[in-house]
Amino acid sequence: MKQRLVKTVFLMIVIAGALSACVRDKFQYYGYEDQLEGYFPVDYVDPSHDWTSTSLTNTFIKGNVSNAYKLLILSGNPFTESNVEILAEAFTSSSISKNMTYLAPAHISSVYVAVLDEDGKYLSLTQGKVGGDITLSDDMPTGTAKSLTPQKIYYGYEADYPNPGDWDYNDVVLTMTKQLTSETTVDVNVTLAAVGYLTQIGAAIRWVGRQYNAVKDKVERDESSTFMNAPEQPRMYFSGEWTDFQKSRSGEFVINLFDDAHLAIFKLAEDGSVIRRYFNTMNESSSTGAKASPKTVTYTFTFDNEYEARNFTLAELDPFIIVRYGQTGSNFWEVHTYPYKLSEVLFPYYNGAASSYNNDFSWAVAVPYAKYLYPEEGMYIGQHKNSIISGAYQESGHSFGEWVLDRTKATDWYLYPADGTVYKP
Repeated sequence: MKQRLVKTVFLMIVIAGALSACVRDKFQYYGYEDQLEGYFPVDYVDPSHDWTSTSLTNTFIKGNVSNAYKLLILSGNPFTESNVEILAEAFTSSSISKNMTYLAPAHISSVYVAVLDEDGKYLSLTQGKVGGDITLSDDMPTGTAKSLTPQKIYYGYEADYPNPGDWDYNDVVLTMTKQLTSETTVDVNVTLAAVGYLTQIGAAIRWVGRQYNAVKDKVERDESSTFMNAPEQPRMYFSGEWTDFQKSRSGEFVINLFDDAHLAIFKLAEDGSVIRRYFNTMNESSSTGAKASPKTVTYTFTFDNEYEARNFTLAELDPFIIVRYGQTGSNFWEVHTYPYKLSEVLFPYYNGAASSYNNDFSWAVAVPYAKYLYPEEGMYIGQHKNSIISGAYQESGHSFGEWVLDRTKATDWYLYPADGTVYKP
């Protein structure tokens, strides 16, 4: 953020008129992508890049295990590894024949299928390939299994879209997990972990392809928690009476997360003003930085049957932030992950000129690793310029920059943070 004003002042001056007009008229600024290339910390972006670190896959599992109650697909072996995540789960009987859909992180090539009894005791553990069919074995490792955690995906955003940012991807940091709580219900836990920006940001989640009228009575928020710490505050992005859910412009189901990230993660000042700091992005004490407890809100999704519930994945959800262009007015922009970059879920801002923004750059990253450490304030997530590698993820052979240059390389970049470059909770 500290670098943002210096880096973009020239660009802002040159294109201010064009951008204010492009909210309603076709964007025609010459040299826009050249400016992006100049400010982006990597020489270029692989033109085939999709900016995803997961693959949506499925595995057919079969076998007979006496007293079976729960079936899990795991990212590793819990008897030998730490930080093993539950990629998918299902309730089952002793005769097992199930197709399981899940998001496989890019850094794994195999999964483990575990069968548990009603008391959580392991009955079977079988290794198999990601996306391959698995026949359950009778082999069981000895020892004590380590604890498991639900799969967690980090979403980090740059709020200066469509202008260059400081590319630390921490202006807002959200995480999501899911947990099967019954045969037909799934809890989705949304956590606001950090706010690395000093102006107001909103956020929402679209359930891609699901119409509001088909879902509205099947999703509810845990009443014990909310991101709306002060519902009486004037709102910018969600006007009128606050509701948890709304329709997208095309009728899809949308969860309204918060209208103001700073207020969602912290509280009002004594004088009733919103405290604007860099929350949870600075390791050292600073007059502009502060620490706050991450805020989690749970949404319960109810499905029509067991099959839909166990095959629901976070890939169906499109979390995005909302920012305002300029200091006044209602020119609002949404910042999505790359697969949904050109979506206009709640606000029309491209006005038919989305192709003007259809470039290879992404203002958001989605990281499928529960122990991911996002960059500290003002630190590039990764730099690769003129063969020089630096930034928060700079490990040679495993760097962010190498991954951006070639989407088939360094796909495990998020496992290798450099000392002194990432925020430590």
